[in-house]
Amino acid sequence: MSSAPRQATGAIPITVRLFFALAWLMGGWFIYDGLHQRITGDYVRINGQLGPWATLVSAIGLDPLALAWFFIILGHAFIAASFMVYLGRRWGYRLALAASALSLLYLGFGTPLALLALILLLVKPTRAYVASAEAVAQAPTQSG
Repeated sequence: MSSAPRQATGAIPITVRLFFALAWLMGGWFIYDGLHQRITGDYVRINGQLGPWATLVSAIGLDPLALAWFFIILGHAFIAASFMVYLGRRWGYRLALAASALSLLYLGFGTPLALLALILLLVKPTRAYVASAEAVAQAPTQSG
């Protein structure tokens, strides 16, 4: 019996490839901005302002400057999920859905990108790719 990870059969759909790139863009930004806050004490500001997400966070009683670790973890979750979706892992697909849904609250930059990520994850080629990988992983192996 082989212990090598089993991947989906067939070509990787363009939707999975686009999600991979988008997840790295968003994940990289979240990691960069969170680390920037941890190192300098402030997030990257555009025209001296935090994004509209900070207003939303403040409205629910949280300090936007206290969310750096959350952004760092969310960024790493996106990057990990991108690899797992690429490999067709169901848990990675679920992590990608959760990270994308959470990112909808990152008003401004994050909302349209998170919406696009969700669309890429929910279209039929992506779902079929992950489902086929899951079926391959659960199929009994033949030892030769």
